[in-house]
Amino acid sequence: MARKVDVDNRIPLRNYYRIADNLLKQANIYREEKNIIDLYIILLRYSSLVSETIPFHRDYQALYPKERTSFRKKLSSVLDELEALKPEAQRQLHDRGRVEVKDEPSLHDGEKRAPSASASFQEWPTANNRASLSYDNQRQACTAQSSWKRNDNYSLVPSTSPIDKHFQKLNLSLPLPKQETLSRHSFLGPNGLHGQWLGSTTEIKVNYPINTDLASNEVSSLDQDGKYEIVTSRDGDLEVEKSAMASVLSLDDGRWSSLDKESARPFDDEVRDIFPLVRQPSPPPVLAQVQPEYLPISPSKVADPRPGPAKSFSDGTASSNSYQHLHIPVKMMDDFLRLAQKNTSRNLETCGVLAGTLKNRVFHITTLIVPKQESTSDSCQTLNEEEIFDVQDKCSLFPLGWIHTHPSQTCFMSSVDLHTHYSYQVMLPEAIAIVMAPTDTSSPHGIFHLSDPGGVAVIRNCQQRGFHPHEAAEDGSPIYEHCSHVYMNSNLKFDVVDLR
Repeated sequence: MARKVDVDNRIPLRNYYRIADNLLKQANIYREEKNIIDLYIILLRYSSLVSETIPFHRDYQALYPKERTSFRKKLSSVLDELEALKPEAQRQLHDRGRVEVKDEPSLHDGEKRAPSASASFQEWPTANNRASLSYDNQRQACTAQSSWKRNDNYSLVPSTSPIDKHFQKLNLSLPLPKQETLSRHSFLGPNGLHGQWLGSTTEIKVNYPINTDLASNEVSSLDQDGKYEIVTSRDGDLEVEKSAMASVLSLDDGRWSSLDKESARPFDDEVRDIFPLVRQPSPPPVLAQVQPEYLPISPSKVADPRPGPAKSFSDGTASSNSYQHLHIPVKMMDDFLRLAQKNTSRNLETCGVLAGTLKNRVFHITTLIVPKQESTSDSCQTLNEEEIFDVQDKCSLFPLGWIHTHPSQTCFMSSVDLHTHYSYQVMLPEAIAIVMAPTDTSSPHGIFHLSDPGGVAVIRNCQQRGFHPHEAAEDGSPIYEHCSHVYMNSNLKFDVVDLR
């Protein structure tokens, strides 16, 4: 029920301990709410993390001895609680599996399903067989009957209405990012991910001599595809000109080594008499830092830069692979755009951190943290991470994701964005990435996350930095996709903490 998480040494060890602490925080909430199933799952995750993941981190034995001892002690009590909870958790899971959902309860007041790629608020239809709506069809679906049904435990199950069957026949028609954007973020050249990389070419060929003793008529000249020839001297001394060229092109034709060594010895003896030989110590060997060589990815294997459709839940039961709902304040994204307006007008990105609380199996974003940061037109780097942790710890908040702008680009996630979000999704599977693209009229914002396990595995195994293409996931899934567990809540209030 709890899937083992492979350790990633790029993530600091302290972040893994923060994950363990957040799991215990979730467990306390579920325990108070008498939510046996989720409590059991979270404790399983904690035991796997502390016993199977953290000990394999390269810094485990060297850093944070207090945390190492503390979490190992807590593991013992967690294992005892798991044994006590196991019979009841199994019974409830069995009973829940037999429940048939017949009615569709309405959402709570103020809740709307989060839009995946358009400004209108609506629900995503079922996405079986990777079928999805085009953006135009999504707007038409606003008035259609909802293609999702919910049970009393907030679990989503797909319905099989005629509208759903119609949607399942639609092809994926998400708008492509602009060609200019793709060319900037691709190593495949100006043709984007569908072009062939063309190596550098040169029109000037230099034919170097291969014989140590060159005849005058064997000296080659600079050949520029017949455009240029060597200009000889006016006196017609062609042999002298060729001889000079041969001496230039030949770095060592043997004449330097033909000097009589014996004739040079008297001079060497005189030098030694005047300047005694002083032997300098040899410098110590230095370990060379060799950058790994990354083989280019075949264009046919490069992952699609567009997001995949939102996935439907296979059933209504809770499991370690399902996402709990996450609510976003409706006005938060507009307020963030106003905070970022100064940078946006200068074509600079702005980023913020999303944090919130957990209640009744639902995460609520209640705080927008704007950290100190360094920005460019296509990247944004947070500074002083400890300040972000202090805000989260003092207010007992969960890290729920991040938000950033694309001032002049389309709404998509670049390779740098994918690696950034990977660290958030490792902290919490429900974490989201919101992209605000004010100049993209077809999709001004998007709410994404990495597909799991396909996309998560691709980013975990990728060691490259900067902008680069990714290889498609082994299971054929997109690397990232629209979120299916996010709702817009008009009644949810939030605070802004600007650390700049």
